[in-house]
Amino acid sequence: MASHRAPKVTGRATAAAAVVGVTAGTVALMPGTSQAAPTQSLTQVKAEVASLNQQAEVAGQQYDAAQEQYAKLQQKVDGLQGQIIREQSALDSLENTMGLQAAAQYRNGGISPTLQLALNSSPEKYLSQAGIENQQASQEAMLMRTITQDKAQLALDKKAAAEALAEEQQVVAQAKQHKADIATTLNKEQSLLATLTAPQRATVAAGGGSSSGYSGPLPAVSGRASAAVAYVESKVNKAGYVYGATGQTNFDCSGLIYAAWASAGVHIPRTSEEQAAAATSIPESALEPGDYIFFYGSSSGPSHVGMYVGNGMFIDARNENVGVVWGSLDPSSKYYSYMPVSSYGRV
Repeated sequence: MASHRAPKVTGRATAAAAVVGVTAGTVALMPGTSQAAPTQSLTQVKAEVASLNQQAEVAGQQYDAAQEQYAKLQQKVDGLQGQIIREQSALDSLENTMGLQAAAQYRNGGISPTLQLALNSSPEKYLSQAGIENQQASQEAMLMRTITQDKAQLALDKKAAAEALAEEQQVVAQAKQHKADIATTLNKEQSLLATLTAPQRATVAAGGGSSSGYSGPLPAVSGRASAAVAYVESKVNKAGYVYGATGQTNFDCSGLIYAAWASAGVHIPRTSEEQAAAATSIPESALEPGDYIFFYGSSSGPSHVGMYVGNGMFIDARNENVGVVWGSLDPSSKYYSYMPVSSYGRV
């Protein structure tokens, strides 16, 4: 298989150098933009937009991870709160039983010394002395021991619930910050796009992707990947890009792949970083339809992902400007994405 590897480059300068076949005309910037130079070439603007899209993708994947963590914490909190309710009910029942025993003994002539000790002293003192005189004392000691253990477990569960709630609040705050970061980055991008003419804006916003139909040959797909590939193909030019979305009409990059494999009955991780970590790494020469293509690698993992569909082509939820589009690994293709590939993987 001929190599179609996208250049593994990062940074604004290298990204700009990788953009070929784009008219390098000068673009006048509107007042208030943050560029140092008064003008930029279209190639430079394209590289800047690509960089901003990558920043938004990173924040978006962090937002997805925070949402996922929140859901898990909420499940944990719900479980603990249910457990606390059950434990409190059982404890109330045991203490009621002890109270009834004390009342019965009082009516019959007085409370036993061991029960008096249980009611009037610390549990530790009671448990160290009770249960040695007779059978009744032994039963009372067992009841007191159960109550003491249940109180201790109840206290532990309340502490765990409080800690989980505190962590949940932190995760919510992080998610809000990531969402704010996305909005800030996208506002910068829209301001930059606004400096272009309509044709230039369409070229730059697409980022090499195309929502138009792909007419080239694609291999037949069998097995569980067939449903996943059919799913992503059905979303081209019909689904938008929304951070945190997993369908049916809006997706982010990892959300599209997550939903596609879910349609095939296969559960995969939610974010691109988690998908890369769980995938079986493969070389480009081994790519088959349904495989992952990861882009923009970093120390924490890739920030973008698409699905390979064959013949050097892939489909991905690209960005808010174009939604779900075709892309190519071949630099000579009109669908070439200009996104640096970090790795390939298989579900």
